Amino acid sequence: MKRRIIIFAILSVLWCGFIFYLSAENSEESSERSGEVITTVCEIVIPDFSSYSESEKADIISDMSFSVRKAAHFTAYAILGALLFQVFCFVKDKRLRALFSVGGAFLYAVSDEIHQSFSPGRSCEFRDMMIDTGGALLAVLISLLFVYLKNKHKRQKPD
Repeated sequence: MKRRIIIFAILSVLWCGFIFYLSAENSEESSERSGEVITTVCEIVIPDFSSYSESEKADIISDMSFSVRKAAHFTAYAILGALLFQVFCFVKDKRLRALFSVGGAFLYAVSDEIHQSFSPGRSCEFRDMMIDTGGALLAVLISLLFVYLKNKHKRQKPD
């Protein structure tokens, strides 16, 4: 149990470091990264995307940018929430374990948004904090479902 907690604590810290790294990018670097991701997705999903004019590509990328950026926030914090849920595995009360996991992700989201505001062209957005927390909450709820199903399966197994 102790080894598991240490492993997930290390993974959580590394993941927080990755989030911190992304938040330190200035707005131009961050937008460029988002644009690259969107372009790659479009090339996979839209069969003839490469034949579009540059202005058509730019319009599609621009239209998708907001959603992709917010989905990235949601996903990054869903991963953090799932990792923190494993860190707090020693907490027997599942509601308290969920609260610590989501609360920890929320506190990191707040600190991350404040940190991000020091990057040129970036700002501290309450909306992003809520999106981040929503990602963590969904991951924790899914984790709770897995714990419930695992325990239910254990109770049904004959000895």
